[in-house]
Amino acid sequence: MHINKTLINISIYLGLVCALQCKAFAQLNKNSQVVGYPAPPGLETSKDFSITVNNKSIWTETVGNGGMENLNVANFSAAGPQTITITAAAAIKKYEILPKSRNIIGHLNGRKLTFNISGPQKLYIEINSFPHLAIFSNPPEVQAPRQGDAGVVYYAASTSHSEREIDLQNDQTIYIEGGAVLNANIRGKNVHNIKIIGRGILNGNVRISGTSNLEVNGIFIRNTAGWCNTLTDCKNTVYKNVKVFSYKTVWGIDGIDPVSCKNFIIDDCFIRTRDDCVSIKSMRNRGNDTTESINTDSITVKNSVLMGWSHADGVTMGFELQGGLVQNVLVKNCDILSARGQGRTGGHSAFSIVCDGPSIVKNVRFEDIRVESAIEYKNLELIVTEGRRYGTAGPGIINGVYLKNIKWSNADKPFVIAGIPTNFVENVTFDHCYLGGKLLKNTNDADFQTEFTRNIKFITGKASAEK
Repeated sequence: MHINKTLINISIYLGLVCALQCKAFAQLNKNSQVVGYPAPPGLETSKDFSITVNNKSIWTETVGNGGMENLNVANFSAAGPQTITITAAAAIKKYEILPKSRNIIGHLNGRKLTFNISGPQKLYIEINSFPHLAIFSNPPEVQAPRQGDAGVVYYAASTSHSEREIDLQNDQTIYIEGGAVLNANIRGKNVHNIKIIGRGILNGNVRISGTSNLEVNGIFIRNTAGWCNTLTDCKNTVYKNVKVFSYKTVWGIDGIDPVSCKNFIIDDCFIRTRDDCVSIKSMRNRGNDTTESINTDSITVKNSVLMGWSHADGVTMGFELQGGLVQNVLVKNCDILSARGQGRTGGHSAFSIVCDGPSIVKNVRFEDIRVESAIEYKNLELIVTEGRRYGTAGPGIINGVYLKNIKWSNADKPFVIAGIPTNFVENVTFDHCYLGGKLLKNTNDADFQTEFTRNIKFITGKASAEK
C-alpha cells in the first residue's frame, strides 16, 4: 500500500510540474509566431492525430504505404517556445517522444498528450500502435521569394502542381510554398547557383551532377523510386532543414547521397528511409575525368535526426567507394533512432564505413552522436571488403577514424572492425565513448568483432587527445 501511495504521489507531483511548465510556457509563447499551412489537394488528412501548437490548429497528414509503413506529419513554422498538444483517435496508453536526448516531459490526459519545446526542432513520436508521428517545427522563413521575382519558379500554396521533370537552369530558384505539393523529379547537370527551397512538399527525387553552389532548404521530400537525393561531383552544397521520407520499395531509396562531392553540408535534417539515410560514396575514374574529380572531400552531417527504417544505416560511407580519396568527413551532434536489415555484410549498423572498392578512406570523425536502442544487428561497422560485392575494382583502405563522445544504448549489439589480410583497418580511436551508459575502456567492454586491424585505442582520462 505504501508503494502505491508513493507512486500516486510521484504521479501527482509530475503532473503539477508539467502543469506549471505549461503555464510558464503559455506566458512565454503569447508572443511566439506559429505559421500553419493549408492542406494541399489530393493529400490525406490523418485519422490518427490532430495537432495544436500554441492553441493554433496544424493540419496533419498521413503519407506512406499503409499500416505502420505510414508516417503522420505535422509540418509548420514557429519561433520561440511552443506548447504542442496531440489528440489521438483513442486513449493514449503509452508513448515515446524521440529523440530521447531532448528530455521532453509529456503530460497525458486521456486522448491528449501535451509537451513544451523551446524552439524549432524535429521530433518523432510513437503513440500506442498508431503509425508514428513526425513533428516538423521549422524556423520561420527569412526573405522568402515572391511570385514574379527574377529567376524564381514559384509553386503556390493550396495547389498540387504536376510536372514530369524539372530541368534546372543557372541562377535559378525553385520555391515550393508551404501548403503546396510539387509532383516532379528535379534534374540538373553542370549548372550553378541553384536553390530549391520553401516549406512545401516535393513528391519525387533530386538528381544533380557537376554543379556548384547548390542549396536545398526547408522542403519535405517524399520518394518511392531511386535514391531520394543523388548529388554527383558537386561542389559547395548545403542541405538545410530538409525532411526526407522514402517508402514502398525497399532497396535503392537512400535519403541523401553525396557522390564524389566536395564541401557538402547536411544540417538540421530529418530522414526516415527504407534504405540508408545518408550514404557518402565515390565514383570511379573512367578515363575522361581527372583524378581530382572523383575524390570525396569535406562532407559534414550535423544536427540531424536519422531513422534507418528497413534496410538502412543512419550514416554510411559506402558501399560504392570506387576510387580516389574519401577524406575529411565529419558526423556530429546527430540522433540515430534506428538501424535495421541484413544487407550484404550481415546486417546494417547505426553508422558505418563499408569500403567495397579501391578508395582510400582517411580522416573520418564521428562526434557527439546518440544511438538509441532500436539497432537490429550492429552498433558500428568499419570494414574493408574484397571489393567485389557491388563492383569489381578490388579492395580499398580505411586509415584514421576518430570517435568521440558517442553514446550507444544497445549493449547487446556488436562493434565490427575488420579488414582483409592485405588491407588492414588502421588507427581507430574511441575517445570517451559509452555503451549502455558505461565508458568503453578496451575491446573487452563490448562485443568487439575485430580482424585484420591495427592500432585500435581507447581514451578514457580527463584530457582527450585530438587528432
